[in-house]
Amino acid sequence: MLGVAAPKAAAQELPRRPFVGIDLRALNDSLQQRYRLPDQNGVLVLGVRPGSSAEAAGLRAGDVVRRVDNTVLGPELGPFLALLKQHRAGDRATFTILRNGRQLRKPLVFRPLPPEQSPLYDATYSAVHFGPNRLRTIVTRPRGATGKVPLVLFIQGVGCFSIDNPLSRNEPTRRIIDSLSRRGYATLRVDKTGMGDSQGTPCLQSDLHSEAGGYKAALAAARQLDFVDGQRVFITGFSIGGVLAPLVAAGENVRGIVVFGTVSRTFIEYLLENKRNQSQLAGLPADSLNALMQTYAAALHLLLTERQTPEQVLTRYPAARGLLRFPQHYTYMQQWQALNLPRAWQQLDTDVLALRGAADYISYSVDHQLIADVVNRAHPGRARFVLLPEVDHHFNHARDMAEAMRLDEQANPPLNFEFMTVILRWLDERRNV
Repeated sequence: MLGVAAPKAAAQELPRRPFVGIDLRALNDSLQQRYRLPDQNGVLVLGVRPGSSAEAAGLRAGDVVRRVDNTVLGPELGPFLALLKQHRAGDRATFTILRNGRQLRKPLVFRPLPPEQSPLYDATYSAVHFGPNRLRTIVTRPRGATGKVPLVLFIQGVGCFSIDNPLSRNEPTRRIIDSLSRRGYATLRVDKTGMGDSQGTPCLQSDLHSEAGGYKAALAAARQLDFVDGQRVFITGFSIGGVLAPLVAAGENVRGIVVFGTVSRTFIEYLLENKRNQSQLAGLPADSLNALMQTYAAALHLLLTERQTPEQVLTRYPAARGLLRFPQHYTYMQQWQALNLPRAWQQLDTDVLALRGAADYISYSVDHQLIADVVNRAHPGRARFVLLPEVDHHFNHARDMAEAMRLDEQANPPLNFEFMTVILRWLDERRNV
């Protein structure tokens, strides 16, 4: 689905992004022949979402968008998506399309993306400022709840994507929110800068400390809501969310923290083990793997410890070009390497549950056991590590790491949400303590 950025009501503080509503695909040789196109310039419309801007404009599956206003489209999707992101709800554009060999002009008015709706909760869209960024927040309140309820802050994984997906009811994050709502928990989500409705520094240029600060600002604002019990606040951190969790919790009154599939060692230690493990699972011969690890270790030291730029590192190790690709800016990763996560965990005075799926090929038990050990050494009996059978990093149902890697190539792999049973039981034990 294509949903890009725009205004709603003034009271919302932050404009709602537009709902373009096109399922799209880049053209190739076979599609060019199938649709009898003169070339491969433009974007193929695979489908149109109900209630979207594209539907209202009369676009159909099989249309090829060739021009937006005066901008002629090439064969790549990126420029088309970037062009649409410049628009706000209420803006107008003219799409020039090819349909059955005929050229048509379709005026389009950008409609706002609808808000999230659920029979289990009411969702409130708001925003917080942190530094130069205005960040979209979504707070959910369980339907039928009276009085003050406990709050769970959801911290997402690494990468530039939006947690605001109102049209995807079965998306894993939404299912997690549903599970928490059924048990009477309010929830808080925060979109990263430049993603979804959030404005400010582009996500791919943002840094780790700013991201943590945004979560802290959102948590402070949520505590002021009349239905939130500020004395019963929990944090859940998934993947890198578990790295951010102790940073966000520092100085806060937090009843408990749950992390899933995370890291607690230095970033370089983790990356080296992860590269070796995934390369072995992919069948890389031992001699080739050894050479790869030598290059990777040397390049990571320059990038993450010496804090050189990728360009400087590649000047010395050009073979590392394919190894230094990260889902966020390299300075974000340098800040991660500089963290002393064991110290951050031992300074917290709260209960901690560290979870990992046994089929997870992205995180490792040693990191979760380290969290439990560090917390228990400082505060005996406050932390626990649980290894969950037949679930991977992405909540897929997998028997082992090899199967999990294969499932990542499938469109709709089977999910295993038993981890939520463990989380909810643990939260319920502590909400009234």
